[in-house]
Amino acid sequence: MERTEERTKKYTITTVFGVIGIASWLLTLLLRERPWNGMEIMQFLLGVMPNISACWVLLWFGENRVMKREKKFTFKVATTLSVVIFLLAVASEVVHEAFLNSPFDKNDIIATMLAGVVYLTSMFVFTRLQK
Repeated sequence: MERTEERTKKYTITTVFGVIGIASWLLTLLLRERPWNGMEIMQFLLGVMPNISACWVLLWFGENRVMKREKKFTFKVATTLSVVIFLLAVASEVVHEAFLNSPFDKNDIIATMLAGVVYLTSMFVFTRLQK
């Protein structure tokens, strides 16, 4: 009988953020259909949450892509990916304004940037604690 090695899946901080991103995106889809009269903060959060969620999910997909190439997902790679995601968010807002008659929403850009900063800060602290 041939002995097979069990492959253990290592969950990273990026995986945690990715799962939170998917869950919060789904929750946003469900809650956006409800009337939130008089609750401007809830309307605001539901407006920017897809940007936060997308940032975290894209970082998770990026980490998986890097790991499949058998390379290490370092802080430098994560920072580069965060900058690319931020630039894509800006490009998306420009396209929406230019072609879809939707105003440029600076709150979406700020939310994307803050999501990247929260992730990078968490990754930095988490990797330092592991050492």
